[in-house]
Amino acid sequence: MKFRLMICAALLSLGGCGLTPPPPPPIPPLPKGPLAPPTLSVEDVALLQKISLRSIYMKTATDLAAMHSKDELIKGFAAQQVKDYDGLHTAAQKVAETHTLTLVGTLPTVQQNRLTMLGKSYGRPFDRALLYILTHSFTKQERAALTQAKKNGSTADMKSLAGMALDLLDRSQQQGRGLMRR
Repeated sequence: MKFRLMICAALLSLGGCGLTPPPPPPIPPLPKGPLAPPTLSVEDVALLQKISLRSIYMKTATDLAAMHSKDELIKGFAAQQVKDYDGLHTAAQKVAETHTLTLVGTLPTVQQNRLTMLGKSYGRPFDRALLYILTHSFTKQERAALTQAKKNGSTADMKSLAGMALDLLDRSQQQGRGLMRR
């Protein structure tokens, strides 16, 4: 009986039913180095710079309303715009940091001169000038570039930023026109 048991065990081990478990599968190789984020296209880099500068300009212009406007509705609208454009600028900086880019933080002299002129006016003239700036802040070409980047941006971050800028632009124009009509 022992002899039959030994023969069965020998045949089972030769047939692949061994008493030890099979060896573990090989470990897959690890990726080499950190994965680089996707690169921005040249058009997206230029648009990112424009969004950043425009948000600085608009934030500075609307920030003046707290001291220069006498209309409480315009002060409230401008305070909300300050928050919105500050958020847009922060988002643009995050996209730039992700792609190791440095954004220019100084405004062109034309925009600095406009802010200087705006800072010299008070009351109703200030309100009209501020609302004009808010409703005419982007040109048709800039709007087309934002729309194009929202649809076909080189990265998801850029598409999101362009969408955020378009939404803020539309909201600013709509609310600014509403305040101009009253």
